[in-house]
Amino acid sequence: MLFVELFATDPSMVGLAWFDFYSIGHFCFGIGVFLFFSLFYTLPKHKGKIPIFSLLFVFILTLGILILWEALEYFVFIDLGWKFEGRADSWQNMTTDLIIGAFGGIVSWIFCYEIVGKDKNVWAYYIFGIIGFALWLVVFMILRAFTIT
Repeated sequence: MLFVELFATDPSMVGLAWFDFYSIGHFCFGIGVFLFFSLFYTLPKHKGKIPIFSLLFVFILTLGILILWEALEYFVFIDLGWKFEGRADSWQNMTTDLIIGAFGGIVSWIFCYEIVGKDKNVWAYYIFGIIGFALWLVVFMILRAFTIT
């Protein structure tokens, strides 16, 4: 089973295909984790102080959390019965989840640099992030409702 379907079109392919409705959730997760850790950059910078974390370090933390999440899903959530249909994700799906989550972090990083790095309004960055996170969460819930019937 080297290659499976590219997109999960029915519940039997969730976690096995490269992309499924949970993929959007990983994008949201990347945005959310980056937003949280970027507080250690944006708040000191906004007050004219030296940031505690660099944006690169914030991104590395985001990647670390994304990897930890995939490990939790694979090893812990299955044992607890929290995983979709109790089955492990395929390596294809885990890889795509990490890439999509990292892409969410990169989008936040670029926007953070453009807004905060150039001494513009720091709250615009967080408003963007919260709206982006919420929008993608709504899209995720809609796709999940249409996919699992």
